[in-house]
Formats: sequence, C-alpha cells, structure tokens
Amino acid sequence: MAQTVDRALQDWATRATDDQLAAGPTLDDLGGRDAVLTEAPTLAAGPQLPYLVHVAAHALEDTATAPLLAAIVQGITRPHAAWVLADTIDALCERPALLARLGDQPARRLTTHAETALEPDNDHAAYAQPAISGMLRLAISGQARPHRLLALLTEITGGEPADALERLPILIGVAHDHFDEPALLDVLTTIENRGDLPHATRADAGFELALADLRNALQAGDRADTELHLGRALLRLTRLDHDNENRLDARAYAAAIDAILAFSALEHDPGSSQTRTRLEDATDVLEATLDDLTAWTFGLHELDWLSARGLAQGAWARLVTALRVAAARLTEPSWYEPAAALNDLLAVYLASRSIHAPTDSPTGGISALVAPSIEAPFLRNEGLRHQLQLALLHDERFTEHPDAIALLHAVQERASHETATGAAVPGKALEGRPELAQLLRTLPGDLDVTFLDSVEDHLRHARLGYIPTGNHRFDGHLEELLDTLRASPAWRHPESHQFTTLLEQFLRFMYDRFDAQADLYGERTAYLGPPRPDDEGRVRPWPEKHLQDDLHQHLCGTLIPGTVQREIMDIAGGRTDITYTPQPGNRFVVEVKRRESRSARETVEQVYLAQATNYTATGPPFGMLIVGDHSNHHSGYSDVHDRIWITHHARTPTETPRLVVVGVLPIGRPTPHTLRMP
Repeated sequence: MAQTVDRALQDWATRATDDQLAAGPTLDDLGGRDAVLTEAPTLAAGPQLPYLVHVAAHALEDTATAPLLAAIVQGITRPHAAWVLADTIDALCERPALLARLGDQPARRLTTHAETALEPDNDHAAYAQPAISGMLRLAISGQARPHRLLALLTEITGGEPADALERLPILIGVAHDHFDEPALLDVLTTIENRGDLPHATRADAGFELALADLRNALQAGDRADTELHLGRALLRLTRLDHDNENRLDARAYAAAIDAILAFSALEHDPGSSQTRTRLEDATDVLEATLDDLTAWTFGLHELDWLSARGLAQGAWARLVTALRVAAARLTEPSWYEPAAALNDLLAVYLASRSIHAPTDSPTGGISALVAPSIEAPFLRNEGLRHQLQLALLHDERFTEHPDAIALLHAVQERASHETATGAAVPGKALEGRPELAQLLRTLPGDLDVTFLDSVEDHLRHARLGYIPTGNHRFDGHLEELLDTLRASPAWRHPESHQFTTLLEQFLRFMYDRFDAQADLYGERTAYLGPPRPDDEGRVRPWPEKHLQDDLHQHLCGTLIPGTVQREIMDIAGGRTDITYTPQPGNRFVVEVKRRESRSARETVEQVYLAQATNYTATGPPFGMLIVGDHSNHHSGYSDVHDRIWITHHARTPTETPRLVVVGVLPIGRPTPHTLRMP
C-alpha cells in the first residue's frame, strides 16, 4: 500500500478548500514528485487512480513526470473496480490537455473493456456502462473517432449479460442523437422486445424510441409529418408512464405533447370544450410533474455528464409558461400556438440531450455543452413567425408604429399562402435582413427602414434567446441560482416556472453583455463603452435609461410578447422599471439602477435592496435588481459569477423572506488595451 502518499492524500483532503477539492491535489499536496513517482504504479492499481489523474494534469509541464502518464494508462487497463473506471473517466474529461497527451490510449482501453463486458458469461459486465459512456463522451467531443463505438453498439443483440445492458439504452439513444445512425434504433427495438431482460432496461429502450419519434417530429418538414410523429411519441410515452410510475420524464414529455396536440385539435373545432379541458389538464399534469422531476434533479434516468440541468429546467419552465399564456389566447390561429410551444419543446430536448464535453480552454476544465444537431427549419420559422405576429399585435415598440399593420398583413398573407400550398420559404430575399427574409418572400413598399431594423433585431434576439449556450459555466450558474430559489417555501408552480423563465433570460443578458463590445448592437449597446462628449463637448456618465432600454428590448424579444412592460405606475407606491406579468396576479419586477462609485455587494444591497424588495409586497416574493456599474474600470472588473447573486430580505419576523436576484453589469468601460494593473 502506498502509505506515504495515501497519508498525505488524507491530510490534504481534511484541510483543502472546496475549490481545491474540485481542482484535485498536486504533486506537493501528496508529498512531492519523488514520493508520487515512486508509488504511482500502486496508486494507479487502487481506488486513488482518479486523484492520480488530477496530479498528472497539474504537472503536465514537468517533463520528469512521464511515468505518471504510463501509470494512468496502466490503471485504465486494469482498474481496481468499475466505479473507479467511471470516476477516472470523469476526471479525464475535466482535463482535456491531459487527454491530448495520452492520445488514443484511453479510447483503445475503453473499447477493450466494453467488448469484454458484452461477451457472454463474463465477470466484467459492470464495466460496460462506464466504458461505453467514456467512449461516447470522447467521440462526441472529438477526442476519439466514433466508428468503433457505433460498430460496437450496432452489434448488440440483446443476448448480452443483463448487467452489461443496464442503462445502455440511454447511451445508445444519445449516440443516435449525435451521430444519427439508423441501425441504433433497431438495437433499441430489439432490447425493448426482449422479454428476458429486466423491466427497467426495456423501459429505457422504449423511452429512447419515444424520444426518437419526438426528434422526427421536431425536424419534420410540414405539419402532417409533425403531428404523425408526435402521436407516435405520445403513445409510447403514455404507455411508459402507465407501466412505470417512477418515469417522471416520460410523464412530462407526454403531457407537453398532449397539450400541443390539443392546440392543433382546436383549429378544427375551436368551440370544443372537451379539447380545451384536455389542454388545461395536460398543462396541470406537466406543472405538477416538473415539480417532482426537479426534486429528483433529473437523476433517475440520466447520467451526470448528460444532464445540462440548468438549461433543461429553464427550458421546461419556459414551455409551461408558454402553454399557460397561450391557453388564454385560444381565439388566435391554433397551429401557430403549437409551433411556438414546439419551439420550446425543441429547447427542452436539446438541453436534456446535451453533454458536458472536454475541450481545450484556458482554464483546462469542462467548458462546453455539446447539443445534438437538429435543423428543424420548418418548426423554427413557424414558431418565429408566430412570435413576430404577437409582437406586432402586443409589443409597445411596434404597435404604435404606422407600418406595423402593413407588416402584420404581409406576415399573415405569407403564412396563409404556405399553409395552403406548402411552398418553401425562400432563402435569399430582403438583403441585409436575413431573419425577415426567412419569413417573407417580399415586403410591402415604403416601410420605414428604422422600423424594419427594429423588427429584424427583435427576430434575431428571439432566435438567439433560446438556443443552447454551449457554456458549461452558464448552465452551472443557472442551476446554482435555481437551487437557492428552491429553498423558498413560496417556490411552487406556477410562480416557480414563470420566474425561472425570467431568470434564464436575465442571466443570458448578463453573460452576453459581459463579453460584448460596445458596438455589438450599435447605439443600443453603446453604453457598455466609454461615454461620449455631448453637443457642448462635455463627457457625462451614461444614464441608467440606456441599460433599462437594452434589457427591456432583450426581454421583449425573448419572452412572450405582451408580458413585458415598463414604467408602470402605482406599484408599491412607485413606478417600476421593467415588469414581467405572465398571468394576472403574478407580477415580477426588475429594478434598474446606475452607480458611479464602487458597487460592492454590501453597498449595492444597502442602497437599493429595500426598493427592489418593496415591489414584491403584493406579489410572489421574488424580484430582480440590475445595477449598471459606472465606476472606474481601468484595472478591469471581476468575474461574471461574482457579479450575480441572490440575497434574502425579510422586513418583519413573520414575512416570507423575499429573494432578489442581483446583477452588477460594468458599463462605461474602457477598451481592453487601455487596462492597467493598479
């Protein structure tokens, strides 16, 4: 036993901070280079192998540590146990630079483990899941070629050891998502129909086949195909829910699809009370199921590296909110409502099927979420067109413009033409406005150019507002904020889903503007850069109105039109900056401020928290505060994670604590090349 290093490891674990524990030990933490190199083969053969991976990653620049790499490869070849192999793969995927140094050796060893585990009558069946999941993660991230993995999966007959096939249907489904190999669906069908396999394994296969039907619906080219595949998916999911009371994921997807199909049915019979009841019941089931599903943190049938939990929770919440708001507008053309809801269901699918992938990055950690590639041009354009119609009818930026009616008629005429003829949307038209060009063949003459630019900007933000960010830090940050909110006794539906929808877009805005140049969106984002001289040559700080305008436009372009207002009077005795009202009685306020001096947490809370909290006095106890930090940024500014937090505030001993999400955005900042160390 490696006594020296093992004792040092225990000592390090007792004194290490959370950040140090997450980063793993270094050579010095374990007694120095000589001690670790001496005992590396013993460490690699035992449960300490994952720690050895972290040590090697920290010591990559040390040319004398080549024996560490050899020991790691040997440890992967003959791991102490299946769980040690799984933990080692997790550690390697956090260290892409180390993976690059090891070359194809990890993938080759994992392939051998997988092949052995799938053979009949072997003692290594437990290695199948960690080995194949490791191969899959490496293939999706581009660290290994997928050919051997796909060959291995497509050769599965269902006659392999039952322990080896446990949870493999999930991996086969994810492989199909990312590599689109049709033979994988045949394997899932075979597993589902093998009566001698455990019920849970067959249920996993059935769920993956249902998601394949959903995927086909999401990327179908017309309405008929979409509804056909949705019906197939609903049948499978309903059966799974009936036969497996713990399959909350199947119940949630089934309720969402049922609600969307109810919209479509209302087009044929708008006055049907039975269909309206079906829609309401399906949405109620979806809300209740999501609460249970969130409580389980999506852990029943997913793997940690497969769960983009923050984005998935945000996408589900957005879908529920969209269904609730749309249900109140059933007099509108029904198919466009399902198209908008299907767009949100597409976001749910992409988020829940994204994986944490190792990538080369300055931090050396997992920095990317890789989502399946789904084009879905018909679905995306139909949903976007419906959102444009609602914006022209309800968004105050457009409804007051005289050209809004002319553009609305053009949009409706184009939609009516395509519904009747099935004509494709032309890809080249309206040069300089690609989003409008996707939705319209021609424009009415003499429309105001500035108005069209505003519409184009709205469409661009609407499309970008829901795509996967690919940013693992964003997803983790959103998940962290949601975990804090979930501790509130008032965090229950529908308020929880509605505020999650607002929180996701608030966070997207903060992350986007932190990285943005001042000219990203022209005058709209000019406030991010240095102030400009006025007509008299005086340089004044940017007023808070610029930040308020930018955030308001972002929310209007991504949340359901008509639910975002600004400057509303007589709320808590004052006037709100931005108000989000997804349904009557549920009002969430975003207070916007600008500060020219230091914007530390304690100062921001002391000066502005009371006002932000007061706006929650008659509604749900959740609010938002964003402060434009216009102080001196010549030495730079802190990380985005440090500038967004949640604070608790209760004004009386009996009041439910108010939870306010606070964001501090640096504005009026100099260009990076002018920054200097203090």
